[in-house]
Amino acid sequence: MAKTKEIRNRIRSVTSTKKITKTMELVATSKMKRAQDRVNAAGPYVAKLSEMLAAIVRGGVSLNLPLIQKRSPVKKVAVQLITANRGLCGGFNANLIRLAKKTVADHKEAGHEVRLDVCGKKGISTLKFQGYTLDRTINDMGDKPSFDDARRLIDPLIDAFLKGEVDEVHVIYAHWKSMGAQPPTVLKLLPIDPPADEIKSDSPYLLPEFIFSPSPKEILEELLPRYVTQTAYTCLVMNTAGEQVARRTAMKNASDNAEDMIKYLTRNLNRARQAAITQEISEIVGGAESLKK
Repeated sequence: MAKTKEIRNRIRSVTSTKKITKTMELVATSKMKRAQDRVNAAGPYVAKLSEMLAAIVRGGVSLNLPLIQKRSPVKKVAVQLITANRGLCGGFNANLIRLAKKTVADHKEAGHEVRLDVCGKKGISTLKFQGYTLDRTINDMGDKPSFDDARRLIDPLIDAFLKGEVDEVHVIYAHWKSMGAQPPTVLKLLPIDPPADEIKSDSPYLLPEFIFSPSPKEILEELLPRYVTQTAYTCLVMNTAGEQVARRTAMKNASDNAEDMIKYLTRNLNRARQAAITQEISEIVGGAESLKK
């Protein structure tokens, strides 16, 4: 009886856990769909900005602007890591943190001083525990990032770049390729590499000559900060979408494992009950035979 009672308690415990993981899977699925919509909405805007910048570059304009100028030698780089605020999403956070540590190590090996900024509670707590010095942290980024969130993330790094405090800015995030692929990625955000090859063959910007009004410099001074902010926003929404996909996958695997465990425990319970019944019958038959004697 003690064994069957223990198995029943384990079945109830695993069943309760399965209800939780199944609910979390459904919630992650709902959030994932909305996050994916935000990724799809952000893509065309970035593509159009890149196309316009490429058109200006093809026009032979001198790109003597601070956000484009490359500095040599590179002395200090800023690394902005974006992680999730919550766990239970498989290796999502661990993979991003691992890439950030490798990136920091590579830059230090190259002789660069590194400024490390982290967005997301999981990245902050892990790197602090491992002894890393964090120059700036953001732990209140929500599941629905906005342009204000993107500006809050990237504006201090733009200011540091313009003031000459850092020579490059790199962002580490989960790049959304498809539902099945969101690899951790390092993106060099500053200085901007002019997208000279972004123009498609059917683009309206593919013209032999350009007449600019206002001047190309004024256009770029307006477009470049928008391009940087929009790219940062795209990194945030891709990272959020990747987090929800990873959480949905992790919770689905947990629910499936719980179901398998319930089946295994139920079989063990049935065997234990059958053994107990068989033992009781044997004892009754044995007792009856003893009384006859």
